[in-house]
Amino acid sequence: MSELTDLARKLLPRLGLLVDHAEATRLNDAIERLLREHDNGADVDARLERLLDSVPEVRRFIAGSLAGPQAPDKTPYEPLAGDGAGSSLQRYECPYGPHSTWFRSSLSQEVPLCAEHQIPLRLVPGR
Repeated sequence: MSELTDLARKLLPRLGLLVDHAEATRLNDAIERLLREHDNGADVDARLERLLDSVPEVRRFIAGSLAGPQAPDKTPYEPLAGDGAGSSLQRYECPYGPHSTWFRSSLSQEVPLCAEHQIPLRLVPGR
């Protein structure tokens, strides 16, 4: 397999995100036809390159793919700066079951009573 056919296979499921439906359908059919020819031993790199280069959105996608592989265990998400301790909300529930649930966002808030049992809600550890 060539790098170009690998890129074409990677591109197929993303076509609908890059171009409109009609163009995605046209490109999908053309790419699949060329990939079948490639699988049967034909050299399709030049035709595949012309096809992929003819659509600016696809050209940009391929340029981004060739810029460098992303580490598979990394995501584009970057956590906010800080200690990473997570949410400061404390969860409270009725000690007799989840009849009442309440989240405390500040220590100045008074813990309410369970609406059903009229007893103070209890802090749920580890949340």
